[in-house]
Amino acid sequence: MVCLECEGQVSRKELDYSVKHYGKVLCRDCQEDYSSEEKSYQKQKEKSTPEAIKLCEALKKMGFNAQLEKDDGYKHIDIAIPEFMVNIEVDGMQHNYNEEQALADLKRTYYSFKKGYVTLRIPNKLIQEKAYETAGYIKKFIEASKEQLEEE
Repeated sequence: MVCLECEGQVSRKELDYSVKHYGKVLCRDCQEDYSSEEKSYQKQKEKSTPEAIKLCEALKKMGFNAQLEKDDGYKHIDIAIPEFMVNIEVDGMQHNYNEEQALADLKRTYYSFKKGYVTLRIPNKLIQEKAYETAGYIKKFIEASKEQLEEE
């Protein structure tokens, strides 16, 4: 058997353990990497809202390397997709009704934009009601953006 990550050889003992604990064939080194990635993701989930987690997991299922609570040096991004330079902020009602919060959000969006990132702001309610449709439109947005960059 070969490891699904690195294509290295996997012993029978490694095979049994990896399938039982990770649901796929991984060599010992990749099991350790996978385990530390999983622990990191669990820590990120502890800081995130249920809506951010739901959207992030939907984006991951669509094949994106979506990351929760990504620190960009200025702030924490609810969900980041760094390879496409997209930040996603999942906003509660206070982002619409509190002028100080709204101005802080605008400033954060500006600093991300200066670094070349686009920030999408998604209301909690949309994710609560239509998470997968929302993720689908984010996917379309990213694909269209990628096509435009390739044309330039």
